[in-house]
Amino acid sequence: MLNVPVLLLTSNVGSMFEEKVAEPSPAHSNMSGHEMIEAWLNSITSVVSKYKPKIVCIHCQEVGGKDFNISLPLMESFIEKFLALKVLDEFDRGRIHLDNDSDDISLFTALGTLYMFHKSLPSIHSWNFVERTYKPVTDRQVFFQDFRESTCLLRIKYPKEYFPEERYSRKGYLHSRYLIGSKPIDLLNIHLFHDASNFTAKDRPEYYSEKRRNALRYVLNKLKTDYPDLHKHPMYMFGDFNFRLNTRDVIEYLCGGTTQTQTFANDGDLKAIDYLRAMDRQTILRLEIKKFDYYDMGRFTMQAAREFRKFDHEYHTFVGELHELPIRFPPSYPYSEDLSCGNQFLGTRCPSWCDRIFASPTGMKAVKDSPVEPVYNSLSPDGCVGDHKPVFLAFTLRINEEEPQNGTSSSILDDLQNSFQQVHQNIDSAMSESSAMEN
Repeated sequence: MLNVPVLLLTSNVGSMFEEKVAEPSPAHSNMSGHEMIEAWLNSITSVVSKYKPKIVCIHCQEVGGKDFNISLPLMESFIEKFLALKVLDEFDRGRIHLDNDSDDISLFTALGTLYMFHKSLPSIHSWNFVERTYKPVTDRQVFFQDFRESTCLLRIKYPKEYFPEERYSRKGYLHSRYLIGSKPIDLLNIHLFHDASNFTAKDRPEYYSEKRRNALRYVLNKLKTDYPDLHKHPMYMFGDFNFRLNTRDVIEYLCGGTTQTQTFANDGDLKAIDYLRAMDRQTILRLEIKKFDYYDMGRFTMQAAREFRKFDHEYHTFVGELHELPIRFPPSYPYSEDLSCGNQFLGTRCPSWCDRIFASPTGMKAVKDSPVEPVYNSLSPDGCVGDHKPVFLAFTLRINEEEPQNGTSSSILDDLQNSFQQVHQNIDSAMSESSAMEN
């Protein structure tokens, strides 16, 4: 058996591509997109240096920020600087994909994958979803301007009816499969829907959580239907799930015994709710559509894993299908985008563990079989790398040393290839039957 250290990391990078990510003030330093990219790259250098992985898989969400076209120069700089990192010098093979279909909202996901493979590894193959065969990975390739030309990645947008108010947004998932020596690994980069209004999250916490649950169920069902062999091999799904604490329950927990005052806008719409402490009438929580300003936000940092995990309900629906190591780090969102306040919450939403790394049962078994204790944590606890803290999983994957040699097919590669081809043939057959019935 060959022991291969692996690093899986997910990071919502939208803040990095805003030219001005924090308004300047006398007390705080403004941070540009370039500075935040440098801070993010430093955090990647730090975690790779510490855990010394041979496989680095990074999933990014909100690539390009709010205005993709304006951010193009920053994105090109980001790719160039990432590939130039000294800590990646010995990673001679890789595949980078950044979705650039910003002009077609029915397709655009704003997702990116950065996969790097160390020169000491056995041969690496990627599954070609068009030719339905494994192809050797022998160099570094970037698919950005030519994103649609890549055949080793599937981009899936959720059906329109799954989106809140049935309005498309930059959400979906990317699916890749790699063969490391003789071990197939499936990787899914996923982004689910956010909470648009704190008022809705308080009054109807199930509204947004149900949308996320339905979309994730859609993904899992599609995987089971399209790839029935998926359960045989490790699968890792990591990204911005946007899982939130139950806002109503958290407010009741924090503000029990308080009184409320409401402020209304000129048009009569609710503008704010203030929760006042009985003994001195001081506001301990102010709630607006995009404000969750608790007087002691540090409580979520110091006590979160023990005190607030009980409000993290959304994952429970998928227990048994998706597995996660215990969370012992603070919520990953939302943090200040100010250079001097990177360890402080932003006060816009209830802090939550949005960014997660899940594994299939087979994938989690591979993690727990790691000869080195796995580490599940967040990055840059005191630094500013955007409103999301990157979350990573470091473990050692055990693989058979038998592998295809010099680009020729071994019996193992043939078996795996034939299995995946049969899956696609079954899909084609089902689609043909469906089409015949419709006609």
